[in-house]
Amino acid sequence: MTKQMRVVGLLAAIAVVATGGTALGGNVKLGPVKGATYTGAVHDETITIKVAANGKTAKVSLPSAPAFCQGGSGPQRQSSKPAKVSKTGSLTAKISYSSATGASHSVFATATVKGSFDTFSGSKPVFAGTVKTSFRAAGSKSCDGQESFEATKL
Repeated sequence: MTKQMRVVGLLAAIAVVATGGTALGGNVKLGPVKGATYTGAVHDETITIKVAANGKTAKVSLPSAPAFCQGGSGPQRQSSKPAKVSKTGSLTAKISYSSATGASHSVFATATVKGSFDTFSGSKPVFAGTVKTSFRAAGSKSCDGQESFEATKL
């Protein structure tokens, strides 16, 4: 088990305990900090989540599609739209990736980011989530995969 997986597991356990504590008067804030930027790491790339000033949407940026196989890729162009943040602080966003070179910009991969914003008493606000990558080309399904991550408010 990697260190990152242990951290995510610990955070999940804390979230369960904190959620139970909320019913008993604990101090957990669900939802993002309005106008904040959260950063973390996914597959050695920086993931950035920028929350709108009203806190109702957030834009997710990840420079390249995480590939869970051997090999490399050329320059990538990412495309995403702001995603809605639910009243409970959860978010699902999709990022499309296409080649950054040539005339054709057909999408070759998508990354789906799912997770939730939480602030535990005495801690920095966090977004705990997963990134799931799907590649479209025949034979590239072996590169599909999923990774958990945590992004903290700057």
